[in-house]
Amino acid sequence: MHIRCAYFEGTVAPEDRTRFDSFMDTEIMPRLTRMPKVRAVRLLRGEEFQDGAPGIYQTIEQEYDSLADIEAALSSEVRSEMRAKLAEVMGLFEGRVWHINHRLESFL
Repeated sequence: MHIRCAYFEGTVAPEDRTRFDSFMDTEIMPRLTRMPKVRAVRLLRGEEFQDGAPGIYQTIEQEYDSLADIEAALSSEVRSEMRAKLAEVMGLFEGRVWHINHRLESFL
């Protein structure tokens, strides 16, 4: 099992959070669920941060069976569509977005 995470390190101004969060919920997450080979998609929004923790506004997790499945998703038309849509709201986000592909070793 492999998990691809997108980390949104930064912030959204308080007056823009409702718009940004709603857009992610209604426009971006449904598109991510249509990615080829994806098994699950989760959106995690930071609520409480330990002292010294990085300011991760939100994390998107996508679950796949293999790295090859991640590559198929990344080269898909659905991803291109999602990225174009995401560009509509990224002006509200101040920070950077970066990704890590994780291998899941064990789970309950």
